[in-house]
Amino acid sequence: MHIVVTLAERDYIHGALVLFNSLLRNGYEGLFVIGFRNATSMPIKPLRALQEQAQNADWLELDTPLHFTNYKPAFMREVLDRYPECEKITYLDPDIVMDCPFDWISSWSDGGPAVCGDVNWLMPSQHPTRRQWLQFTGMDVHHHLDLYFNGGFLSLRRQDSGFLQLWHDLIERSGNAGNSLDGKGDISEWRKGGRWLPFMAIDQDALNVALMVWPGPVTTLGPDVMSFTAYGELPHAHGSNKPWRRRYLLEALQGKPPRFVDKVYWAYADAPYSAYSRLAIWLRRLEIKLASFIGRFYGR
Repeated sequence: MHIVVTLAERDYIHGALVLFNSLLRNGYEGLFVIGFRNATSMPIKPLRALQEQAQNADWLELDTPLHFTNYKPAFMREVLDRYPECEKITYLDPDIVMDCPFDWISSWSDGGPAVCGDVNWLMPSQHPTRRQWLQFTGMDVHHHLDLYFNGGFLSLRRQDSGFLQLWHDLIERSGNAGNSLDGKGDISEWRKGGRWLPFMAIDQDALNVALMVWPGPVTTLGPDVMSFTAYGELPHAHGSNKPWRRRYLLEALQGKPPRFVDKVYWAYADAPYSAYSRLAIWLRRLEIKLASFIGRFYGR
């Protein structure tokens, strides 16, 4: 059994719903598990669509002070404990959409924990930050990596679940050497400092340390997968500018045309479950087409 999980609160439930649609329409037949807190803060339409209509969706209410981005490995371990029949588990951020056959994604973890390159993907093996990490942890290197990986996707087999404990432990340790683990809201609202901090982005930095020191094999993919450098299979709306929040025409006039992830998000927003009317989705798709055209003249 392969389980896909995500973490959602506030308006991120919009993304969780569309992510689930994209999974189903690309051949996923397993269980979709949503970790959440404070359901009363979520928009009612996507919440009802997932809770009252969606099949093969499970909800786990979480009681943690941690920002959800720092809770990912702990949540994945909870799901493995809850479902002993789960042989593989894949975490996807709720601002990611799957735009390829699920079977292909599912195969990645056969070569060890699978990760994808970040938007800031280049970090050579001799980068000063990597030396800072190793000085801080005192661990031995097993993988000399030149890519920096995004924390929005991780897929692994149960037999590699020790990687989750390693990632979790590194998050807890690095919380004392960088930003707080308990930030609220969008990451950009509370993440401070720059790359001179050994742990600027705690979850991602800890993930990258774990990949370096994990004694088993790992599966590494480039930034193209998340559409950071090309039209990829898991387009990721990183940052605070989410597809369900954007005002496409106005932003196009400001030199910010629709991205590939915006187009893919609205392509999957209608079925099999939806928080929007058919008219609303049609208007959004039309808006994106017009904004894309305007972007040819106002783009940066």
